[in-house]
Amino acid sequence: MRRWNILAMAVLLVAGLMGPALAADYVRPELLVSSEGLAGLLGDPTMKLVDARGAEEYKAGHIPGAISLPHAKTQYVERGVPSLIAPVEKLEALFGEMGITAADTVILYDDIVGEPAARLFWTFDVIGHAKVRVLNGGMSKWAKEGRPTSKEPPIVTPAKYAAKPDWTKFADAAYVLLHLKDPEVVLVDARAPREWSGEVASRAVKRAGRIPGAKNVDWEWNLTTVEGAKVFKPADELAKLYEGVGATRDKEIILYCRTGMRSSHAYLALKLLGYPRVRNYDASMIEWGNRPELPMEK
Repeated sequence: MRRWNILAMAVLLVAGLMGPALAADYVRPELLVSSEGLAGLLGDPTMKLVDARGAEEYKAGHIPGAISLPHAKTQYVERGVPSLIAPVEKLEALFGEMGITAADTVILYDDIVGEPAARLFWTFDVIGHAKVRVLNGGMSKWAKEGRPTSKEPPIVTPAKYAAKPDWTKFADAAYVLLHLKDPEVVLVDARAPREWSGEVASRAVKRAGRIPGAKNVDWEWNLTTVEGAKVFKPADELAKLYEGVGATRDKEIILYCRTGMRSSHAYLALKLLGYPRVRNYDASMIEWGNRPELPMEK
């Protein structure tokens, strides 16, 4: 009886964070937090709330207690390739300055449940942060529900952040090239269909087209609108999107887009579905499409 009570409490906790309609949908429901769930966590000293939007949006109004961390602060330029994940030591210093420790539960949000928060989710996942969540519906849903906002930044006490990087969640051009014909690997392009088909080139990408063999699942297809707010689709609908192009759970999935932003959103979607082997090609087409020696197709 005691064991049953503990399990029941765990189920109720997840349901409270996710909302009753979503608690049982995903293999990993704990990766999302509902606005109701977050409202009950405000003020919890073990939780760090992170606003992934731009600095001006943050200043105009944010969820009380949120720290401003525009996703671009976690990126840098290497060999002319922009928007790459910053070196681990720089991320450790940045998160430490913001008062985040590896033991904290980090909850991320942006305007909806979009690219900026998903990019930070992938970044925290790569450096081995154990407890990272994303607010489903973001600031838009929070504001629509009339929940409190603030213009005051919180007082931050610097801390020491110690990363435990897991590079099995990361891919570079060499890794992608090596696995182009691997039957156990599926490439998924998270860009719009016109970019994937080669009808148009992505911004700042010289060559139109896609990495050979890549399937297309536009990142926006991960979302649906509920009561005027963008949220993740239910698990069965998400699964149909990816399984429909052959990206099944038994394969390793390599995701890419233009700069690794949209593919970070696909990364979060697949993690919600419990996919065990998922990599984000960080440099994506901003590198691949600008290197003429790398193969492309339309």
